Amino acid sequence: MKAAYIGLDVGTSGCKAAVMDERGRLYMSARREYGFEMPEPGMVELNPQTVWEAVCKALSEVAGKCCGMELKMMAVSSIGEAVVMTDREGNILRNGITYLDGRGAWTSSYIREKADEKWLHSHTGVPVNPMYTLNRHLWLRKHQPDLLEKTEHYFLFGDFITWKLTGERVIDPSSASRTMLFDAGKLSWSKEVGSRFEIPVERFSQVEKTGTVVGSLCPEAAGRTGFPETLKVVLGCHDQCSALLGAGAVSPGDIMAGEGSTESINLIVRKEDFCENLYEKQLCFEPYVIPGQYIVPVGQLSHGTSIRWFVENIWRREAEAEKYGKGIYELAEEECAPDSGEVYFLPYLSRVKSMDNLNQALGVFLGLDVGTKAPQMYRALLEGLCFESRKNFEIFRELKFPIRRIAASGGCSRSALFMQMKADVLDCPVRVLKNPDAGTLGLAMICAVADGVYRDYGEAAEASVQFGGEYRPRRDYREKYGRYLAISQAVKDLYKNL
Repeated sequence: MKAAYIGLDVGTSGCKAAVMDERGRLYMSARREYGFEMPEPGMVELNPQTVWEAVCKALSEVAGKCCGMELKMMAVSSIGEAVVMTDREGNILRNGITYLDGRGAWTSSYIREKADEKWLHSHTGVPVNPMYTLNRHLWLRKHQPDLLEKTEHYFLFGDFITWKLTGERVIDPSSASRTMLFDAGKLSWSKEVGSRFEIPVERFSQVEKTGTVVGSLCPEAAGRTGFPETLKVVLGCHDQCSALLGAGAVSPGDIMAGEGSTESINLIVRKEDFCENLYEKQLCFEPYVIPGQYIVPVGQLSHGTSIRWFVENIWRREAEAEKYGKGIYELAEEECAPDSGEVYFLPYLSRVKSMDNLNQALGVFLGLDVGTKAPQMYRALLEGLCFESRKNFEIFRELKFPIRRIAASGGCSRSALFMQMKADVLDCPVRVLKNPDAGTLGLAMICAVADGVYRDYGEAAEASVQFGGEYRPRRDYREKYGRYLAISQAVKDLYKNL
């Protein structure tokens, strides 16, 4: 009988359930999409019940194909920051406010007034930014205080889904660190931060290490998903951590570029590598699944989202793609211009920025004339995304962090055009995973280690992670990158002056 592990990745636009063996070989997978809810302009929310229904459908689809398998364990990864609030009976009180939501810019100033910003960063591992859970709580206190009074428990989406599956309220350190209410050094909820901002941190889930056996499926979850109640659920992690692990990153200096709706370039460092420049650069440090190691992420929120926006709203060739039996993104890539000329794109499709929260510029196409066509604009868009990656990547070099190797995963890593451009702009080799869904592979590895198949994550990575190829630099982008830096700074200054 084949042993099987289930990885469940809960993302911003959909969830994916994958069934794999102990060596990471995929048996089957299923995905369900869901969309944001936008009650007002600038507000971007996720409906927890909608997400749970999608999870049940994805799991039930793969469960129906698991006959003859020994179903061993399941682990969950998810987005961070967004909070699910429930009352004493477990009823959901409101939608989760996502990292793309633009409300509550004033909360950052309020936080700086109440606490020393440098101390807060060294304590929680995150810079002051409106995207974090603390900020959202402050907004809710001002605008929906009645809901806070009714709230018995706060979840992030990962421990919310784990609770729905098992009935147990448990969260891992990497996910908890996305709240700005967590002590990233002691790996526990910070009563000091909670007290200073009058937030009852004891209402968040109990913190345990990744790989802890949480429990078995509760009867309701078993009935909804089709999996047996004997299936054990082990504690997963923040989606960036699981993708990093699934990319084979287990040592300081390893980098994984998660090429999805957002881009997160994650570098593994040791705690002793920390320096004051982490604060000066406003960088996060997030506990990793391996004790004593942390990840330092840099990235951009409007990454794959920018591609999707352009293809669906500007290029708009769905009917033609269907006529030729191709995917819409495949057709866009085939028709992409070989050169963008003087066209530039700044991918600032949200006022919320993960790296530079003072940047209030919005997305811009620059250098258009009457001869400009969509294929040229599309190439400029891809280049703009790569230039932003280069800006973020340079931060690691400035801080003199050791860099061993770079691996790319996620949906955008399937594009040979985009990955070659990434290697060209970064001016370094980029390896691409054979299985681009590193997140679910990382979850299977967590299950296999928890099940005793491997001694540690290093051994699991050696057995499970395979690469599909490597892209080496072929084109010199230095001059165009320099122009991009000047243009992006000018646009930022323009918005600042406005």
